[in-house]
Amino acid sequence: MKRMRIIFVGLFLCMFGGAVFWSLVSPVREFSDLENRVLATEPKLTGKSILSGDYQKKYETYLSDQIFLRDTWVSIYAEMQRALGKKEVNGVYLGRDGYLIEKYSDDDFDPVQEKANEKLLAGFLNACADVYGTSHVSCLFVPSKVEVLKKKMPAFANEYSSADVVKEVKKRFNSKVRFKCLLDVLEPHEDEYIFYRTDHHWTTLGAYYGFAAYRKMCGEKAPNLSEYKRETIYEDFFGTTYNKAHVYVKPDEITIFRRSDDEKEIEIDENSGELRSDSFYFRDAAEKGFDRYQLFLAQNTGKIEINTGVDNGKTLLIVKDSFANCFVPFLAGCYEKIIMVDCRYRKIGIAAIFQEYPEITDVLVLFNTEKFRRDTHLKSLQVDRKRLEAIYSGYDDGGDGKDSKKDDDVFGDLISLD
Repeated sequence: MKRMRIIFVGLFLCMFGGAVFWSLVSPVREFSDLENRVLATEPKLTGKSILSGDYQKKYETYLSDQIFLRDTWVSIYAEMQRALGKKEVNGVYLGRDGYLIEKYSDDDFDPVQEKANEKLLAGFLNACADVYGTSHVSCLFVPSKVEVLKKKMPAFANEYSSADVVKEVKKRFNSKVRFKCLLDVLEPHEDEYIFYRTDHHWTTLGAYYGFAAYRKMCGEKAPNLSEYKRETIYEDFFGTTYNKAHVYVKPDEITIFRRSDDEKEIEIDENSGELRSDSFYFRDAAEKGFDRYQLFLAQNTGKIEINTGVDNGKTLLIVKDSFANCFVPFLAGCYEKIIMVDCRYRKIGIAAIFQEYPEITDVLVLFNTEKFRRDTHLKSLQVDRKRLEAIYSGYDDGGDGKDSKKDDDVFGDLISLD
């Protein structure tokens, strides 16, 4: 028995030593597709960093990130956790039917940030509603899987609700803002494929139900589901929750919904000419890396302008997060132009958008509730009502010069980590 222990320890040390050796001689990896994140690189050695202990800490992280066959070790560890009967791994519930569901609690959110976001959002939408009118300003909150897919949750999982946050947000809006949390829209479809198993986003089917609810808010009726031709593009999608848990489940399918009347003359311009297309769907971007969700509009980015070919004089501004990327194609037949803005990737205030596009007639904010609670970039939504009225009336002179008609955004890292 003692001899076997010695052999086992020796084999372990050889394997560990070999892994460390190969980690040191192998090329440095900058990005992990499995974890969908940037990996640590070797820190710079200085006397100050050694004395402070900063170098040692960063070097330990570097070794951990660059260890040979890291992705394999991460997956093995996660599978061991599942084999031991764990109901969650790395903050992700191991749900029924292969669903990986992000775990949330109120402790995950900064109450000061939340209150600031509520105030900023309400100030923006109230100003828009006062200028553009009651039937032209809307807000949709998309709940997360943990609230909608109750039947998929593991036994004894902690309950979570964003109802108090939704109630507080709604209370801050004036009566001219149309607001809806889509929980009651999505819950009746819980047994359908409305969220990806391995990703936090809703599927195209879930987005359709959100679109139908939005059209109803606008006093219009959405096309019937049967009017759309469905095409499955990928069957090998592993998304953000898989990247956190690393527990193997059946991969997701990504399906697009097409209605011939909606995509006649699509022209898409991302980042003022950086990327142009005649389609909502970007296969090259989706197949370049690990994230198949980039099929929808290629990436999260500061500004996207969409000309639809529809001649109805309506221009929609959408302030959004990544949940809107698969939602927007449904709007193609509803507006002549759609302007999409993601505050996380813009360095200029929203007034610059209104100044650049005085033809805006409608405003929609679409956020996932939990992403909204954590957002740290909503200060760019601050807009003076008088300035907005001047732009709307055609009498704006550019204000104090801080907002330029030219879109000089400084776009951030365009790898989608959302």
